[in-house]
Amino acid sequence: MTRAGTLRAAAAAAALALPLALAAPGAAAAAPADTSDGHDVRALSVRHYYTTWRDARSYWSQDTRYATTGWLWAGRHYFFCQTQGTAHSDGEGGLSTWWVLTDDDTGNRDVFVSATALRVSEPWKPVEGLPRC
Repeated sequence: MTRAGTLRAAAAAAALALPLALAAPGAAAAAPADTSDGHDVRALSVRHYYTTWRDARSYWSQDTRYATTGWLWAGRHYFFCQTQGTAHSDGEGGLSTWWVLTDDDTGNRDVFVSATALRVSEPWKPVEGLPRC
């Protein structure tokens, strides 16, 4: 087979394979994505938007002993999920044990911020509409 014939054969094979490759991601998305603890991994990639009323320090876990050097500035931000952790005060009388997972404004990814920073947060209650981690 000549070089031109080889290229035509390769192009024909690619043309046949392309529709199958494009169909594969949709088929994979229909498959369950549960982890061993029963949480749907895809749910953690959905962004839920809320407004923070103040600047908030970010943490590597929902424990105030593991602060990052990062911050989430006041404004509208996306959050992935929430979980309970150590109690945290907003410095103005608000207390909560709920922590929300996000990416902060100083470059840290997958960090926690106390739910006390969210405008919709109620003391000691989970943030309405935000899934659990």
